[in-house]
Amino acid sequence: MKFGTQLTAVGKTDRREALQFARALGCDGLEVDLPVAWLHSGRITPDALHAQALELRRDFDAEGMEFISLTPGLLLAHVQAPEIIRAACQTAETLGVRTIRMFFAPHVRWGGPNSKLEGFLTDFDGLKDSRYWQERNAGELAQMLAIAADYDVRFVFELHHGFIINSASAAMRMLACHPATRVGILMDPGNMVFEGNEGWRNSVQIMGEYLAYLHCKNGAYRREEGKWLQEWASLPDGIARYPEIVTALKDRDFSGYLSIEDLRKGLTPEERVGDGIAYLKSLVASDERFMPS
Repeated sequence: MKFGTQLTAVGKTDRREALQFARALGCDGLEVDLPVAWLHSGRITPDALHAQALELRRDFDAEGMEFISLTPGLLLAHVQAPEIIRAACQTAETLGVRTIRMFFAPHVRWGGPNSKLEGFLTDFDGLKDSRYWQERNAGELAQMLAIAADYDVRFVFELHHGFIINSASAAMRMLACHPATRVGILMDPGNMVFEGNEGWRNSVQIMGEYLAYLHCKNGAYRREEGKWLQEWASLPDGIARYPEIVTALKDRDFSGYLSIEDLRKGLTPEERVGDGIAYLKSLVASDERFMPS
């Protein structure tokens, strides 16, 4: 297994310095964002986007750092604008990464109760039945794969609370009709604490070859003024059982990325990323097996 985080989590403004620091924290690779979806509104030009991708590739190559994935702001609704899908695929190829990170539709209002919804986000009002979104997203995914047929990319969908696909079995119902070389799942145990936990080992087994990589964070609940509130937790201390998850990954010879996405506030990159990677490496190196109980 390999280890990483998101480029923005490293906490350095100079990119080469950030990549060197990420290496010191234990990263083999990093997730990156590029605003491909802005092409539709004219907030970025194709030439400017291509230049940003080339600069990223140059710096990553110089520092010997891998790309874990590209997050381009791509939605399944962008099948209405095929040029955006093709641009995301071209950007991924420029970077030299196959994995394009995406989400299915939310079952809650995008951005919260009073958010302003425009453009491709207009339909994400939280009022439509989840079955409507499952049917629509299934059709959009088939169209997206057809549009991207000439590109060597894989669309990987994150399991996330608040979205219609938040569990391993739900993801497989949506994706299993397509080859695992073209689509995949980003497992996020921290998100699954709040929606979508079907058992940690069980979830890994359900996803099988469709499991592309993991976001590693944790969550918990606390009781306050008679209410249960959600909060983020450290990898060892939250509800998600990382020893069990890593054991399950070993049993299926998983060799992909464990990427830190620790959302707790007030931590340094050393505490958030460095400590998280050290903990995960200790689990990978251990001979002890942790099974469901």
